[in-house]
Amino acid sequence: MGKGATSLVFFGLNKQNEKVVIKKIDSRRDAEQESDIIKNLPVHKHIITWLDFFVEEKNGYLVLEYHPGARLGHFKKGIIYDQKLAVQITINILEGLKVIHQHGILHCDITPHNVLIRNEDPQTVKIIDFGSAVRTNKSGEYIGNHKGATRWYRPPELKKENNIFTANLDKSSDVYSAACVCLYLLTGFAPFRKKQTCQQISNSCLQKVLRKATRRSKSKRFQSAQALIAALLPFS
Repeated sequence: MGKGATSLVFFGLNKQNEKVVIKKIDSRRDAEQESDIIKNLPVHKHIITWLDFFVEEKNGYLVLEYHPGARLGHFKKGIIYDQKLAVQITINILEGLKVIHQHGILHCDITPHNVLIRNEDPQTVKIIDFGSAVRTNKSGEYIGNHKGATRWYRPPELKKENNIFTANLDKSSDVYSAACVCLYLLTGFAPFRKKQTCQQISNSCLQKVLRKATRRSKSKRFQSAQALIAALLPFS
């Protein structure tokens, strides 16, 4: 069905003969971490649902709900969406992120490749792939295996130093990535240069919103998924 950098994805059938997705992850530790994160999230229409986890021959396997849609897009280039549709899709990604954040988790890799959609229907949006996700500790710091996220969508605070990714992340980091996905949908290209990409948006008010969401400084961005949702609603 599909292949990632450290995983393979297959279709399967459960005991009720219903289609499911099985994700095989090379590292058992990484598989257990991802499984634990998704398992502890509530069932939500914009988040992929955890069903089961098992280990076989040192590999970890996640069993997830089957979604009949396809990825929202590829990393670099896609189709240009109508403004209203692009904004509605982004709002629903943010609705999923809002729930993820409420449970002390950051996704850390929101891209068109990690969102599923069916027939361009915003209501079918599903966030997938929590392989880079991190969770908060008792001190409120987000800890975990920072895998660097995807170029062009990752926030500038996620930096690579000596071949290791270090970060000082918060909720605005995921919000930044969601805004980058919106720019991708509106322009048809990954936002290689955020400021110039924002300037391509014909609606000056929407351009201003997305420019704020993709500021380099975290303190100057929208501080939560709900804050960006409220700013985008007039354009949906």
